Amino acid sequence: MDALVRDCHKLSKHQAASTQKALSAVDFAIEQLEQVRTQLPTESSAVAHKEALEKAQAQIDSTHTIVSEQLKELYGNVSKYGKHVEKAFKMDLSFVSESRAFEDKKEILAQSILLHFLREGDFETGSSFAKEAGLELPRETQAQFEAMYNTVSAIRAPQHDLTPALAWAVQNREQLEAHGIMLEFELHRLRFLQLVEQGAPIEALGYARKWFPRFGRRKQDVPQPEENDGDVAMGEDDMLEDGHTGHRTETAAARAAMAHAAHSQLEEIEHLMGIFIFARRLDDSPYAGQFTAQRWEDGAHLFASAFCTLLGLSSSSPLSVTIGAGARALPIVCKVSGLLRDKRVEWSQQNELAVEVPLPDDMRFHSVFACPVSKEQATLENPPMMMPCGHVVCKASLDKLAKGVRPGAIASGRFKCPYCPGMSCLTDAKRVHF
Repeated sequence: MDALVRDCHKLSKHQAASTQKALSAVDFAIEQLEQVRTQLPTESSAVAHKEALEKAQAQIDSTHTIVSEQLKELYGNVSKYGKHVEKAFKMDLSFVSESRAFEDKKEILAQSILLHFLREGDFETGSSFAKEAGLELPRETQAQFEAMYNTVSAIRAPQHDLTPALAWAVQNREQLEAHGIMLEFELHRLRFLQLVEQGAPIEALGYARKWFPRFGRRKQDVPQPEENDGDVAMGEDDMLEDGHTGHRTETAAARAAMAHAAHSQLEEIEHLMGIFIFARRLDDSPYAGQFTAQRWEDGAHLFASAFCTLLGLSSSSPLSVTIGAGARALPIVCKVSGLLRDKRVEWSQQNELAVEVPLPDDMRFHSVFACPVSKEQATLENPPMMMPCGHVVCKASLDKLAKGVRPGAIASGRFKCPYCPGMSCLTDAKRVHF
């Protein structure tokens, strides 16, 4: 799809250039013909008339040639793009579809569709769908999403009213900070920039003095995460899908996020204070990038994500993400399935794709750790363990290595890492929290 969009943009630019060249040639021909017409009455001899008409005919032929070449080239590119579109969307989905995929998940699918309608603010359609699907739509849930949608609409409106969003952020300040969400600061930053853009630097300075001090704390003033010698903390992008990392780990992660955010906020505040120097020429100042229209859309998205997080929901619509990821994966899956079918080869791994599907960053979520030895998913009872060499396997596999169950292992308790020459011991391994 991305390739089609890029080719469409190229075709549009080529069309504009070809049209401009053709129009320029026609305008020049009209100008030359008008000159010939004005010269004809002044010419007395038939020879002069003939030469003028031959000159006009030559100009017409030249213009016709230029326009024909431009149109021929343009039509050729349009034809190629049409074939590209047909090739991209002409797919046989029969061998990659599974009609029974949602047989036992119809209720979950219906709930996802209903939730998507509510998140998008289409409450009338959501209510009708709930009745047809036999789902119960609690009034409290609908009221919560109505409040979210009204607040988001106020941010996106031409007036960009941040008052409802700020009131909600202040009211839920502790919960937001517990999740490491710095929504309140971002909203105050937007309001500060709004005042500056409106030509009210004095009011903006007063606003900054009132609200920014609580965010401008030094990193050492923020509670730091507790040290744990027995565990290893990994990046949150690799957190287990079920989210069970323990209350202590979640608290430490929240504190670490708060410490990092406080340091970032202090730097951002210091940067924003220099804006008053350029208050009268914001367009050609180093702060021009702060005043793009996209900032309101980003603020609305951040508020909606924070609101859904406190409701225990994902920041993005699961239905939208699933359909988007499926649309990106479908061409690749169809191509691979076609190749496997032509070569009469079957993919033996169930519920697993034969190739990796590239997805954008906004579709990347917490991954599930699978043990490279046993191929089993990590759980609370079978957590990932890191050996001194840095390789990670699940605890059950580690126990088998230590007991000498795996061929080539040493029964004394010391064993070789299955992926490098490093020797390890069960007591040297540390639990990994993703």
